[in-house]
Amino acid sequence: MARPPPLKLPCDRPLPYLHDSLIDEILLRVPPHDPGRLVRCSAVCKLWRRHLTDPNFLGRYRAFHRVPPMLGFLFNLADGCFVVRFVRTTSFRPRTLDHAGCYVRDARHGRILFCNIISEKRGFHLFVWSPVTDERWGLYIPFPFYHFVAAVAVLCAKAAREGGCDCDHLNCHSGPFLVAFVATDEDGVTCGCVYSSETGAYSIMTCAQHPNGTEDMDTLDPVVLVGNRIYFPAGQSKTIVEYDLGRQKLAFLEPPPLPHQGHGILMPAMGGGLGFASVRESCLYMWSRETGSDRTAAIWTQSRVLELNTLPDCETALGFRESLMGEDVAVVGFAVGLDVIFLRTDVGVFTINRESGQVKKMTSIRPDLVFPYMSFYTPDHATG
Repeated sequence: MARPPPLKLPCDRPLPYLHDSLIDEILLRVPPHDPGRLVRCSAVCKLWRRHLTDPNFLGRYRAFHRVPPMLGFLFNLADGCFVVRFVRTTSFRPRTLDHAGCYVRDARHGRILFCNIISEKRGFHLFVWSPVTDERWGLYIPFPFYHFVAAVAVLCAKAAREGGCDCDHLNCHSGPFLVAFVATDEDGVTCGCVYSSETGAYSIMTCAQHPNGTEDMDTLDPVVLVGNRIYFPAGQSKTIVEYDLGRQKLAFLEPPPLPHQGHGILMPAMGGGLGFASVRESCLYMWSRETGSDRTAAIWTQSRVLELNTLPDCETALGFRESLMGEDVAVVGFAVGLDVIFLRTDVGVFTINRESGQVKKMTSIRPDLVFPYMSFYTPDHATG
């Protein structure tokens, strides 16, 4: 009996023509949290490659998704070994995962700020790194900050403008940036200044008497940018130092009245403004600083309490409930725009979405602090 002829599959037909605008609409919806998909789409054909590397399309793509994805997070390894580890949370892979001889100080607007322990060999006290482009910029700590423990922050240069900013921070990781310094000397005077990558110079020093005397800055805690003001936690009393970048003025704020176990951090409030999060007795307490027309009348209000032991112990968060029984539970980081809080427990670090309560385990290592790295990674930056 003769064999029947092979079936003609639909894939044997030529692909239908797609108008450029339709291709754009399809590619706009490729999720940014898996950059590998975008890279694979750019390899489909030359037309798609042109679309995915066109600056106009990429601007629309970032505006469509609005919040940069978290490509990974960093933390300092313990035991004084001075190694920073980059943990990937997506298919994005920077050229360098571990940074020896330094520790991470801040991460914001697509850049990461490191303190260089072996500056006599590398020549700079600090350096800024863009993992997407692998660009690096070095700078020195100015006098008198070199002699004191200083808190530092890196940010897009446009974020310091008075009355708002015309940058959406979706693609400014290669543009001009600022590094802000705040420290308190032995006489209890707090000083602040800003380095500009555009001028290569520091601003005029701003000084004010610290209300708690010679209290040192709590240098490794994450700092918070709200509008054009940076907030630094400081010392054992956790006095909050506000540095107004537009007016170049310092102010001092009291922390929330809630006592907390372990570690609490400053973070953006859900409704805007300054927030704070801490853990006590298996509950995550979130506070926001409500400011009226008169800024001196601002007070802390408890915005939410999340019962951690009632959150779902799903497949991506196995052992979460049991880990809350340990003594090492603390808030160690946050991801701006994603409403994600990093919580350290005895079995590792978990993320908690503060709106949905979704829990996910990120690593079995238990760092003191976590610095999320958020940025778009698109085919125009991909190599290989």
